[in-house]
Amino acid sequence: MSKDLLGKFKQTLKQRIREGQTHGVSPEVQQEGMINLADMMVNFVQPDTPEEALVKELWEIADEDEKRTLTGLVYKLGQQED
Repeated sequence: MSKDLLGKFKQTLKQRIREGQTHGVSPEVQQEGMINLADMMVNFVQPDTPEEALVKELWEIADEDEKRTLTGLVYKLGQQED
């Protein structure tokens, strides 16, 4: 993933997390939504890059606790200050 694309992803993630918080959506509910979205994407979106293929494969072999860990890390990334 290029640096510009990663930066854009992180900015969008931050924005969506803030929007959810503004509307009273708890971090737990946001993360549950992220898990549900990832589960759907794994079934309907084909990876375009080797990195995306790796993430898809990791998600497919992860158990529920591991998915929560991965989602928690992505959520934490979205809360970091620049």
